Amino acid sequence: MNLLTRVSISAISSATALLVVATSNINTAQAALYRFIFEGEGIKGYFTYDINAIGSSPLSPNATGYPNGGFDFKFDLGDKGVFQGSVGIPIIFFPRREDGLAAPETDDFMWEVRAFQRQPPSPYAFVSYFHYPKGSFGGSTALRTTVPSTAILDIYPNVDFPNSIGNLLYSGPVQTRIEKVPEPALLSALLGVGAWFVFRRQHRQLLSKQD
Repeated sequence: MNLLTRVSISAISSATALLVVATSNINTAQAALYRFIFEGEGIKGYFTYDINAIGSSPLSPNATGYPNGGFDFKFDLGDKGVFQGSVGIPIIFFPRREDGLAAPETDDFMWEVRAFQRQPPSPYAFVSYFHYPKGSFGGSTALRTTVPSTAILDIYPNVDFPNSIGNLLYSGPVQTRIEKVPEPALLSALLGVGAWFVFRRQHRQLLSKQD
């Protein structure tokens, strides 16, 4: 096998590796995916969701859950534990006195993982509340593409609906932001550019060896 053939095969192999990485995410990337990212003292993480998911508001217009809208997530609390998985439920929730709730009136972005969804399975649900000042979401319970930069985060890892909310594992301020997950077209473009650069680099190496 001559050197040119080896270089060509190497370039194709590199491009194929890039293709595998890119296409492994195509199914989720075809949706309008966004990633909610947060970080605070002793905590960091993210969760991913589809803003095109269909919501459900069975009990109140002040809360909309998106049962099929949540994907991968990670809540890293260091010594307190790491909670992660591949599915969850994003919820936009407005605690309001008109609904009989005594909690402070805030605009909340929630992430819930039901007991049967947890990995490994658990008898309890995992629920987190990102509390923002009332009015931050403009009265809309649609999934967000932007949020204020600071929230108060409460995490309850052992929720037994409807009996008990369980222990409060974490409560404190966090920095928050939302980023759009790249679209398939962008992934394809990145793949093409990456493969081209690989081939160009290896072609130069071939020419230098021939000189």
